[in-house]
Amino acid sequence: MIWMTWRQFRIPALATGALLVVVLGGLALTWSEVTELASQTGYTGCQGDACRAAGEAFLQALQPGWASEFHIAAIAVLYLLPALVGIFWGAPLVARELESGTYRMVFSQSVSRGRWLLVKLAVGGGAAALGAGLLSLMLSRWAQPIDGATADRMNPLVFAARGIVPVGYAALAFLVGVTTGLLLRRTVAAMAVTLLVIVSLQIAAPFVVRPWLAQPSTTVTPLRVDGEYGLSLSPDSGEMRIQLEPDRRGDWVLSSTTITATGAEFRGPADMTQCGPLAPRDRETCPRWLEKQNLRQEVVYVPGSRFWILQWREFGVLFALTAALSLFSLWWIRRRLV
Repeated sequence: MIWMTWRQFRIPALATGALLVVVLGGLALTWSEVTELASQTGYTGCQGDACRAAGEAFLQALQPGWASEFHIAAIAVLYLLPALVGIFWGAPLVARELESGTYRMVFSQSVSRGRWLLVKLAVGGGAAALGAGLLSLMLSRWAQPIDGATADRMNPLVFAARGIVPVGYAALAFLVGVTTGLLLRRTVAAMAVTLLVIVSLQIAAPFVVRPWLAQPSTTVTPLRVDGEYGLSLSPDSGEMRIQLEPDRRGDWVLSSTTITATGAEFRGPADMTQCGPLAPRDRETCPRWLEKQNLRQEVVYVPGSRFWILQWREFGVLFALTAALSLFSLWWIRRRLV
């Protein structure tokens, strides 16, 4: 059964494997460039406040090279991998046999339906998880200096391309493809639905699932307008909104809101002679006026120290969905498939 399953999806597996080999080869070739730049700029082994300046110098030195562009490409591949696995591995694996009717011959042999599907799930899901895990491990190790300098591991775009989360997405995508093919019995339709489901999951995760799993913290501090800030003024209503980036290096900021002493969101009314078109063209009048309004900044964020806690929580959700789809598929092929 294992050999037959391998023969059925060896071509898409080898094609996907070739893509992984190219990416892994690129990481290996640029590894020395990243480590040398980190050492030359003094970022390697730095301590205390000097690390921030050294990290910025390291990132500036990294920008013109191939390593920076390859980093973006490797992240893109990790996002693309679940879709490839679901579409080309999972969806056709069962749907093709159901569509052609060859499954009847298999079921007439000594192999049971459950075992037939279980072997397919184990081989395909295991290969998908192994490939995604290897690529994620290599990229996480390769990008360690970059993650340290940018303090950006919690960024939603970077988070899903680090640690163990990519393993969960790859395995789940394979099961989504298999289950969809089992239900629709049409290869092309199953591939289209699988792509839609996987893309929807990847979009919904950082906006809906991950903030709920993260259990974010909230801080309220007096508003300090001593750096870069933005103002949004409505000439009709006189409402004002302040866009101020909080200093939460390494954290994932979900929202930053300017509130009044009562806890309501600050919307003005604006004093146009102090902040706005009629205000003096200097950098002091408007910030001084804003600080006199007794405003506060409410920041909802996820601390960077919760990176691995959030990784394991999201992986647990993905694993639970994968296990549920596996059990459903086994039940369906035993009880519902005729």
